[in-house]
Amino acid sequence: MNRRWIAAGLLALLAGTALGAGSANLKSPDKVKEALRLLAYVQADMASKLPNKAYARLPHENEEFQEAAPALLDAVAGEPAALQAQVKAKLGVATQKANEVAATSKSSDEARITDAVAAVQQALEPLYGLFPAELRPVPGQLGGRPGRPAGPPPDLR
Repeated sequence: MNRRWIAAGLLALLAGTALGAGSANLKSPDKVKEALRLLAYVQADMASKLPNKAYARLPHENEEFQEAAPALLDAVAGEPAALQAQVKAKLGVATQKANEVAATSKSSDEARITDAVAAVQQALEPLYGLFPAELRPVPGQLGGRPGRPAGPPPDLR
């Protein structure tokens, strides 16, 4: 029985190492980094609407999130099927949470809306974890919208 557990443990370790090694050698790391940055940027935009109670803008932010999501799937299209499946599943959860922000924003219930926006961020964390740290977005250094100059991060202005 101990040999089976040891063998199963080694197999799981090797499988995890193989998946991790594949993540470190992505075919399009720049595309992945940009796609993750865009998702983080839109989520930060959602959160920025909360202090001013600009809840009417949240459905628009959801639309932007839904438009940005396919870029990540495109960026991992040439990667192993296991990574693609994980990205698709975790991205599906995040896009669903963003849809919930849009639906909840109509309620004008500050607590529910705040929780819904936080749920998008919580859904993005496992997605970011699929990729090496150097590709993950850095809060405060998300830059600007595509096609616009990024400028310095807010804490350096």
